[in-house]
Amino acid sequence: MKKLITCVLMAILLCVPSIARAAIPAQPTAAVTEVPGGRPAASAPVDDSVRSTPNYAAREAATPQLADFEGGGGGIWLGTGALVVIAIVLIIVFVR
Repeated sequence: MKKLITCVLMAILLCVPSIARAAIPAQPTAAVTEVPGGRPAASAPVDDSVRSTPNYAAREAATPQLADFEGGGGGIWLGTGALVVIAIVLIIVFVR
């Protein structure tokens, strides 16, 4: 019975997506040997707050129904860890 549980747990752990999708690249990537010359250009800071304020006010005035937005319905997200724990519990319950 312990061997069965061990085999099932090993099969579950081997099917973890991060392990299943791991691959060795066919060719190794080349290292960077040259550094580009010159200094990177620095951009000047942009003050966009003055120009965007009337834009936002116009959009809010055009669509007053957006003020009633309450958000979408929630969902239940289960990660791989939670699914493994649930699978272990189910295996233990059904094996006994």
